[in-house]
Amino acid sequence: MSEKSPQGTARNSTGTSAAPLKVPQVCSVLVADDEHLIATSIAAMAREMGHNVTGVAGDGEAAVHLARQSRPDVALLDIRMPKLSGIDVAAVLYRELSVPSVIISAYSDQEQLDKIRQNGVSSGIYGYLIKPVEADDLRVALGVALVRSATDHALSDRVEQLERNVANRRVVEQAKWVLVQKRQLTEPQAHEKLQKLARDQRRPLAEIAGEVIQRGDLPGA
Repeated sequence: MSEKSPQGTARNSTGTSAAPLKVPQVCSVLVADDEHLIATSIAAMAREMGHNVTGVAGDGEAAVHLARQSRPDVALLDIRMPKLSGIDVAAVLYRELSVPSVIISAYSDQEQLDKIRQNGVSSGIYGYLIKPVEADDLRVALGVALVRSATDHALSDRVEQLERNVANRRVVEQAKWVLVQKRQLTEPQAHEKLQKLARDQRRPLAEIAGEVIQRGDLPGA
């Protein structure tokens, strides 16, 4: 399990530092609220903090359309909007664009909170602010959303890499046994032949191993 260090570097369960998280200090922000005055006020707050507002939407469908065009770093969404709710928009933005969202709403009823909780990480929601929003609250919410989403993405990338490594090792092991049976080699000899071929051809070991499994022997043999 990883935790966030004070310097912004993820630490794994062994205490060693992983690569620093890429969290922008200045980010691009999408704002969506069907009350125009509130939307422009929130956008103005974000600009005063130095952030770039990529667009202001008045309904959920417009928010999704703007996000697909502008690819913001984070979205600030009203929870109750025409056409699509903020919760639905957040899920779409996270699934399609990996954009985290902060809900800004006058409502904090349990039904909405339960819906967010049920969706878990796939909700894409990394913060919840109650209107009227103060600048300091917005600043903190944006920072937390960006750090938490970056942490989740880093963990997801790490898991995917580990899964690829395990899959590649399986392929190499299978290829070694193909050579052991086909060429009457020892396992170390088979592994050495695979490594040499990968070096000579400057190709990944797993790629060479996959060809061996497919051919039933070394490529070119």
